[in-house]
Amino acid sequence: MAKRALLMAEADDVATVIEAVCAGDTVAVETKQGEAVEELVSSHDIPRFHKIALRDMAAHDIVHKYGQVIGEATAPIKRGDYVHIHNIESIKTGVER
Repeated sequence: MAKRALLMAEADDVATVIEAVCAGDTVAVETKQGEAVEELVSSHDIPRFHKIALRDMAAHDIVHKYGQVIGEATAPIKRGDYVHIHNIESIKTGVER
């Protein structure tokens, strides 16, 4: 049986796994309303409530969740990868660096 992940907004680049996922697991992505979106295979172990990539992203690509920018990829990210602080950096809008 596939593990489940939640897509928060239609244009998001990541989904939130709602149970722990092991590398090789099939992950069924669904909307907040429970509608099936897609299935993909996880390339990494992903802890519960963490992010899985829904598309390939290059370094410096902007990453969206909740329909908002949440960060910038710091390395290439493949569909099915674990997305976290090792490959994404937060972008604070309206704050000088």
